Amino acid sequence: MSEQTDIFPMTFVVLDMEWNQPIPYIPSPVDPKELPGEIIEIGAVKLTVKSETEYILSSPFSILVRPTYYRIMNKQVSRVINRSTEDLKHGLPFETAYRSFCDWCGEDYILCAWGDSDISILRSNLKIHDMPVEMNERFLDIQPLFGRVSENTAQQRSVAYAVDFFRIPQTNDFHSADKDAYYEARILKETLIDYFAMSQKEEGQTLPQLRYFISNPNLTVQTRWKSRVCHSEKEAVAVAIQEKMCCPICEQPLETIIDWFTSGHTSLSLWQCPVHNSLSGKVRAKKTPSQEFYGSGQLRFVNGNAARYVREKWEEKLTKECEQECEQM
Repeated sequence: MSEQTDIFPMTFVVLDMEWNQPIPYIPSPVDPKELPGEIIEIGAVKLTVKSETEYILSSPFSILVRPTYYRIMNKQVSRVINRSTEDLKHGLPFETAYRSFCDWCGEDYILCAWGDSDISILRSNLKIHDMPVEMNERFLDIQPLFGRVSENTAQQRSVAYAVDFFRIPQTNDFHSADKDAYYEARILKETLIDYFAMSQKEEGQTLPQLRYFISNPNLTVQTRWKSRVCHSEKEAVAVAIQEKMCCPICEQPLETIIDWFTSGHTSLSLWQCPVHNSLSGKVRAKKTPSQEFYGSGQLRFVNGNAARYVREKWEEKLTKECEQECEQM
Protein backbone atom coordinates (compact mmCIF):
# COMPACT_ATOMS: atom_id res chain seq x y z
CA MET A 1 0.00 0.00 0.00
CA SER A 2 1.37 3.43 -0.92
CA GLU A 3 2.13 6.18 1.55
CA GLN A 4 -0.80 8.07 0.08
CA THR A 5 -3.34 5.43 1.09
CA ASP A 6 -1.72 3.87 4.17
CA ILE A 7 -3.89 6.09 6.37
CA PHE A 8 -7.30 4.40 6.47
CA PRO A 9 -9.59 4.59 8.28
CA MET A 10 -9.50 8.28 9.18
CA THR A 11 -12.03 10.79 10.41
CA PHE A 12 -12.21 14.44 9.38
CA VAL A 13 -14.18 16.86 11.55
CA VAL A 14 -15.24 19.75 9.32
CA LEU A 15 -15.82 22.83 11.47
CA ASP A 16 -17.68 26.00 10.56
CA MET A 17 -18.66 28.84 12.88
CA GLU A 18 -20.57 32.08 12.77
CA TRP A 19 -19.54 35.04 14.90
CA ASN A 20 -20.70 38.54 15.76
CA GLN A 21 -18.35 41.51 15.52
CA PRO A 22 -17.96 44.68 17.59
CA ILE A 23 -19.82 47.80 16.48
CA PRO A 24 -17.40 50.72 15.93
CA TYR A 25 -19.60 53.42 17.51
CA ILE A 26 -20.49 51.34 20.61
CA PRO A 27 -17.84 51.09 23.37
CA SER A 28 -16.58 47.52 23.54
CA PRO A 29 -16.24 45.68 26.88
CA VAL A 30 -13.05 44.05 25.54
CA ASP A 31 -10.29 45.07 23.17
CA PRO A 32 -11.53 44.24 19.63
CA LYS A 33 -7.94 43.33 18.73
CA GLU A 34 -8.08 40.55 21.31
CA LEU A 35 -11.61 39.48 20.32
CA PRO A 36 -12.23 40.39 16.65
CA GLY A 37 -15.31 38.16 16.61
CA GLU A 38 -17.43 36.41 19.24
CA ILE A 39 -18.72 32.97 18.27
CA ILE A 40 -22.52 32.64 18.20
CA GLU A 41 -22.88 29.28 16.42
CA ILE A 42 -20.77 26.14 16.05
CA GLY A 43 -21.51 23.66 13.27
CA ALA A 44 -19.61 20.55 12.21
CA VAL A 45 -19.86 17.37 10.17
CA LYS A 46 -17.74 14.23 10.42
CA LEU A 47 -16.41 12.67 7.24
CA THR A 48 -15.14 9.14 7.88
CA VAL A 49 -12.97 7.73 5.11
CA LYS A 50 -12.69 3.93 5.28
CA SER A 51 -11.01 3.47 1.92
CA GLU A 52 -10.38 5.33 -1.32
CA THR A 53 -13.98 4.68 -2.34
CA GLU A 54 -15.90 4.42 0.95
CA TYR A 55 -16.96 7.67 2.64
CA ILE A 56 -19.47 8.23 5.45
CA LEU A 57 -20.95 11.64 6.32
CA SER A 58 -22.41 12.12 9.80
CA SER A 59 -25.46 14.11 10.76
CA PRO A 60 -24.48 17.75 11.39
CA PHE A 61 -23.52 18.95 14.84
CA SER A 62 -25.13 22.31 15.60
CA ILE A 63 -25.19 24.45 18.70
CA LEU A 64 -26.06 28.09 19.36
CA VAL A 65 -23.79 30.16 21.59
CA ARG A 66 -25.05 33.03 23.74
CA PRO A 67 -22.46 35.84 23.51
CA THR A 68 -20.95 37.45 26.58
CA TYR A 69 -19.36 40.56 25.08
CA TYR A 70 -20.91 41.48 21.70
CA ARG A 71 -24.62 41.20 22.55
CA ILE A 72 -25.86 43.70 19.95
CA MET A 73 -25.90 42.36 16.41
CA ASN A 74 -23.54 44.06 14.00
CA LYS A 75 -25.70 45.17 11.03
CA GLN A 76 -23.15 44.12 8.43
CA VAL A 77 -22.88 40.66 9.96
CA SER A 78 -26.67 40.48 10.29
CA ARG A 79 -27.12 41.06 6.55
CA VAL A 80 -24.84 38.10 5.81
CA ILE A 81 -26.06 35.52 8.33
CA ASN A 82 -29.63 36.79 8.83
CA ARG A 83 -29.49 37.03 12.63
CA SER A 84 -30.91 39.70 14.92
CA THR A 85 -30.01 41.01 18.36
CA GLU A 86 -32.98 39.04 19.72
CA ASP A 87 -31.41 35.83 18.39
CA LEU A 88 -28.30 36.47 20.46
CA LYS A 89 -30.28 36.00 23.68
CA HIS A 90 -30.54 32.27 22.98
CA GLY A 91 -27.98 29.51 23.16
CA LEU A 92 -25.48 28.06 25.62
CA PRO A 93 -22.51 29.81 27.25
CA PHE A 94 -19.39 29.46 25.11
CA GLU A 95 -17.59 27.22 27.60
CA THR A 96 -20.49 24.72 27.65
CA ALA A 97 -20.99 24.82 23.88
CA TYR A 98 -17.30 24.29 23.10
CA ARG A 99 -16.96 21.38 25.52
CA SER A 100 -20.03 19.80 23.93
CA PHE A 101 -18.37 20.15 20.52
CA CYS A 102 -15.12 18.59 21.78
CA ASP A 103 -17.04 15.65 23.26
CA TRP A 104 -18.82 15.14 19.93
CA CYS A 105 -15.49 15.17 18.04
CA GLY A 106 -14.04 12.25 20.00
CA GLU A 107 -10.28 11.67 20.08
CA ASP A 108 -8.76 10.44 16.80
CA TYR A 109 -9.62 12.93 14.05
CA ILE A 110 -8.27 15.63 11.74
CA LEU A 111 -9.82 19.05 12.30
CA CYS A 112 -10.79 20.81 9.06
CA ALA A 113 -12.14 24.18 7.96
CA TRP A 114 -12.42 26.30 4.83
CA GLY A 115 -9.57 28.76 5.32
CA ASP A 116 -7.96 29.53 8.66
CA SER A 117 -10.23 32.32 9.94
CA ASP A 118 -12.36 29.91 12.01
CA ILE A 119 -9.27 28.64 13.83
CA SER A 120 -8.04 32.17 14.52
CA ILE A 121 -11.45 33.25 15.87
CA LEU A 122 -11.75 30.08 17.94
CA ARG A 123 -8.36 30.70 19.53
CA SER A 124 -9.29 34.29 20.46
CA ASN A 125 -12.59 33.09 22.00
CA LEU A 126 -10.84 30.40 24.02
CA LYS A 127 -8.32 32.92 25.28
CA ILE A 128 -10.91 35.56 26.27
CA HIS A 129 -12.78 32.89 28.27
CA ASP A 130 -9.56 31.76 30.04
CA MET A 131 -9.76 28.33 28.43
CA PRO A 132 -6.76 26.37 27.06
CA VAL A 133 -6.08 27.57 23.52
CA GLU A 134 -4.51 24.28 22.43
CA MET A 135 -6.70 22.31 20.06
CA ASN A 136 -6.42 19.20 17.92
CA GLU A 137 -2.85 18.82 16.68
CA ARG A 138 -3.88 17.99 13.10
CA PHE A 139 -5.57 20.67 11.01
CA LEU A 140 -6.45 20.51 7.31
CA ASP A 141 -7.33 23.67 5.42
CA ILE A 142 -9.71 22.38 2.73
CA GLN A 143 -9.37 25.49 0.58
CA PRO A 144 -5.78 24.98 -0.72
CA LEU A 145 -6.33 21.21 -1.03
CA PHE A 146 -9.34 21.83 -3.27
CA GLY A 147 -7.37 24.33 -5.37
CA ARG A 148 -4.37 22.06 -5.80
CA VAL A 149 -6.33 18.90 -6.64
CA SER A 150 -9.26 20.28 -8.60
CA GLU A 151 -7.70 23.13 -10.57
CA ASN A 152 -3.95 22.87 -9.87
CA THR A 153 -3.97 26.45 -8.66
CA ALA A 154 -3.22 28.42 -5.52
CA GLN A 155 -6.07 30.81 -6.26
CA GLN A 156 -8.42 31.30 -3.33
CA ARG A 157 -11.93 30.01 -4.02
CA SER A 158 -15.17 30.33 -2.05
CA VAL A 159 -17.29 27.50 -0.69
CA ALA A 160 -20.04 28.47 -3.15
CA TYR A 161 -17.55 28.19 -6.04
CA ALA A 162 -16.46 24.70 -4.95
CA VAL A 163 -20.09 23.60 -4.51
CA ASP A 164 -20.78 24.67 -8.09
CA PHE A 165 -17.55 23.06 -9.30
CA PHE A 166 -18.59 19.64 -7.98
CA ARG A 167 -22.28 20.23 -8.83
CA ILE A 168 -23.29 19.52 -5.27
CA PRO A 169 -27.07 20.02 -4.88
CA GLN A 170 -27.80 23.24 -2.96
CA THR A 171 -30.65 22.32 -0.65
CA ASN A 172 -29.85 25.04 1.91
CA ASP A 173 -28.63 28.63 1.94
CA PHE A 174 -25.07 29.45 2.96
CA HIS A 175 -23.97 31.24 6.16
CA SER A 176 -25.45 28.87 8.70
CA ALA A 177 -22.70 27.02 10.55
CA ASP A 178 -24.07 23.49 10.32
CA LYS A 179 -25.18 23.87 6.69
CA ASP A 180 -21.85 25.40 5.62
CA ALA A 181 -20.05 22.58 7.45
CA TYR A 182 -22.13 20.08 5.47
CA TYR A 183 -21.23 21.72 2.14
CA GLU A 184 -17.55 21.86 3.12
CA ALA A 185 -17.61 18.18 4.11
CA ARG A 186 -19.12 17.32 0.73
CA ILE A 187 -16.41 19.35 -1.00
CA LEU A 188 -13.74 17.57 1.03
CA LYS A 189 -15.23 14.20 0.10
CA GLU A 190 -15.22 14.97 -3.63
CA THR A 191 -11.71 16.46 -3.40
CA LEU A 192 -10.34 13.36 -1.63
CA ILE A 193 -11.97 11.07 -4.21
CA ASP A 194 -10.15 12.97 -6.96
CA TYR A 195 -6.96 13.16 -4.90
CA PHE A 196 -6.67 9.42 -4.35
CA ALA A 197 -7.63 8.70 -7.95
CA MET A 198 -4.96 11.08 -9.27
CA SER A 199 -2.36 9.68 -6.86
CA GLN A 200 -2.71 6.23 -8.42
CA LYS A 201 -1.96 7.52 -11.93
CA GLU A 202 1.53 8.06 -13.23
CA GLU A 203 0.81 11.66 -14.20
CA GLY A 204 -0.51 12.31 -10.70
CA GLN A 205 2.66 11.40 -8.87
CA THR A 206 3.59 15.08 -8.57
CA LEU A 207 0.75 15.51 -6.06
CA PRO A 208 2.14 16.23 -2.60
CA GLN A 209 1.51 13.68 0.14
CA LEU A 210 -1.71 14.42 2.02
CA ARG A 211 0.32 15.18 5.15
CA TYR A 212 1.75 18.27 3.42
CA PHE A 213 -1.71 19.83 3.63
CA ILE A 214 -2.02 19.09 7.36
CA SER A 215 -0.53 21.42 9.97
CA ASN A 216 -0.51 21.75 13.74
CA PRO A 217 -2.49 24.89 14.70
CA ASN A 218 -0.85 24.89 18.14
CA LEU A 219 2.67 25.45 16.79
CA THR A 220 3.46 29.10 17.38
CA VAL A 221 7.21 28.69 17.94
CA GLN A 222 9.34 30.68 15.50
CA THR A 223 12.99 31.43 14.84
CA ARG A 224 14.38 34.93 14.26
CA TRP A 225 17.88 35.88 13.23
CA LYS A 226 19.96 38.81 11.99
CA SER A 227 22.83 38.89 9.53
CA ARG A 228 26.06 40.75 10.03
CA VAL A 229 26.08 44.45 9.12
CA CYS A 230 26.55 45.05 5.39
CA HIS A 231 27.05 48.04 3.09
CA SER A 232 23.95 47.42 0.95
CA GLU A 233 20.44 45.99 1.20
CA LYS A 234 21.22 43.38 -1.44
CA GLU A 235 24.27 42.13 0.41
CA ALA A 236 22.42 42.03 3.75
CA VAL A 237 19.64 39.88 2.29
CA ALA A 238 22.14 37.62 0.51
CA VAL A 239 23.94 36.98 3.80
CA ALA A 240 20.72 36.44 5.78
CA ILE A 241 19.32 33.77 3.43
CA GLN A 242 22.48 31.71 3.91
CA GLU A 243 21.24 30.86 7.40
CA LYS A 244 20.84 27.11 7.90
CA MET A 245 17.13 26.32 8.11
CA CYS A 246 16.27 23.96 10.98
CA CYS A 247 12.98 23.19 12.71
CA PRO A 248 12.46 25.49 15.74
CA ILE A 249 11.14 22.51 17.73
CA CYS A 250 13.11 19.37 16.81
CA GLU A 251 16.08 21.21 15.21
CA GLN A 252 16.14 18.83 12.24
CA PRO A 253 17.32 20.27 8.89
CA LEU A 254 14.38 21.35 6.74
CA GLU A 255 13.53 20.15 3.25
CA THR A 256 13.29 22.94 0.69
CA ILE A 257 9.86 23.25 -0.92
CA ILE A 258 10.37 26.69 -2.48
CA ASP A 259 13.85 28.20 -2.23
CA TRP A 260 14.43 31.86 -1.42
CA PHE A 261 13.02 34.32 -3.96
CA THR A 262 12.32 38.05 -3.90
CA SER A 263 8.82 39.55 -3.78
CA GLY A 264 8.96 43.32 -3.62
CA HIS A 265 11.32 44.26 -0.78
CA THR A 266 10.96 40.86 0.88
CA SER A 267 12.59 37.46 0.31
CA LEU A 268 10.29 34.48 0.89
CA SER A 269 10.70 30.71 1.07
CA LEU A 270 8.78 27.57 2.02
CA TRP A 271 10.16 24.62 3.98
CA GLN A 272 9.11 21.23 5.32
CA CYS A 273 9.96 19.55 8.61
CA PRO A 274 9.58 15.74 8.45
CA VAL A 275 7.87 15.83 11.85
CA HIS A 276 6.21 19.25 12.27
CA ASN A 277 5.06 20.09 8.71
CA SER A 278 5.35 23.37 6.81
CA LEU A 279 7.24 26.55 7.67
CA SER A 280 7.73 29.81 5.79
CA GLY A 281 10.83 31.96 5.77
CA LYS A 282 10.92 35.74 5.39
CA VAL A 283 13.92 38.08 5.16
CA ARG A 284 13.98 41.86 4.86
CA ALA A 285 16.85 44.34 4.87
CA LYS A 286 16.79 46.87 7.69
CA LYS A 287 18.87 49.97 8.40
CA THR A 288 21.22 50.48 11.29
CA PRO A 289 21.61 53.89 13.02
CA SER A 290 24.82 54.36 11.00
CA GLN A 291 22.85 53.94 7.73
CA GLU A 292 24.25 50.50 6.99
CA PHE A 293 22.11 47.37 6.57
CA TYR A 294 21.45 43.99 8.10
CA GLY A 295 19.15 41.16 7.08
CA SER A 296 16.30 40.37 9.48
CA GLY A 297 14.97 36.82 9.12
CA GLN A 298 11.96 34.95 10.45
CA LEU A 299 11.06 31.26 10.19
CA ARG A 300 7.61 30.22 11.42
CA PHE A 301 5.08 27.41 11.10
CA VAL A 302 2.31 27.98 8.58
CA ASN A 303 -1.05 26.51 7.74
CA GLY A 304 -2.42 25.95 4.26
CA ASN A 305 -3.48 29.57 3.77
CA ALA A 306 -0.08 31.03 4.63
CA ALA A 307 1.73 28.42 2.56
CA ARG A 308 -0.54 29.22 -0.38
CA TYR A 309 0.40 32.91 -0.09
CA VAL A 310 4.09 32.03 -0.56
CA ARG A 311 3.26 29.78 -3.50
CA GLU A 312 1.19 32.53 -5.15
CA LYS A 313 4.02 35.05 -4.83
CA TRP A 314 6.45 32.50 -6.25
CA GLU A 315 4.17 31.77 -9.20
CA GLU A 316 3.70 35.51 -9.82
CA LYS A 317 7.47 35.93 -9.94
CA LEU A 318 7.90 33.03 -12.39
CA THR A 319 5.15 34.42 -14.63
CA LYS A 320 6.70 37.88 -14.63
CA GLU A 321 10.16 36.50 -15.46
CA CYS A 322 8.69 34.44 -18.30
CA GLU A 323 6.91 37.50 -19.72
CA GLN A 324 10.12 39.52 -19.56
CA GLU A 325 12.05 36.80 -21.39
CA CYS A 326 9.39 36.72 -24.12
CA GLU A 327 9.60 40.51 -24.54
CA GLN A 328 13.36 40.30 -25.02
CA MET A 329 13.12 37.64 -27.73
